[in-house]
Amino acid sequence: MKLVKIFVALLLVVMISSCEKNQDIQFVRVAGLDLDELGMSKSVVKLTLAYYNPNKYRLQLKDANFDLFIDDTQVGHSIQDTTIAIPARDTFYFPVKLEVNMANVMKNALGLLGNKEVTIKATGNCKVGKAGIWVPFPIKCETKQALNFF
Repeated sequence: MKLVKIFVALLLVVMISSCEKNQDIQFVRVAGLDLDELGMSKSVVKLTLAYYNPNKYRLQLKDANFDLFIDDTQVGHSIQDTTIAIPARDTFYFPVKLEVNMANVMKNALGLLGNKEVTIKATGNCKVGKAGIWVPFPIKCETKQALNFF
């Protein structure tokens, strides 16, 4: 019995010492954009987002749920229920189906024409994990996008 306690204590020490701080997954760019449905009240846009995993191990991502904002006005929402494989120290692509609220887009369309750039922000959450252990992970991406209409 004493041997089992020593073994468990050593196992815990090894597990704790082998853990290193995870680095956040980094947004790289929007790799693709496709208009799936166009409507007066709601449209559906398909995006392919490129991210980089700086960690030295593979991960998985699932249950992504986030809102998209343009200049602090919510214009869309996305719920992704597929599991995405994230390679170690590599770029991966995350397909997103985004429901866009056209009323909010139209409400701000004239204001956007006068701007040279807009702030695009996504906020929400997802689950990141490995070997069946899932951890909540916040989605917080913000980028400035130049507008070149003319």
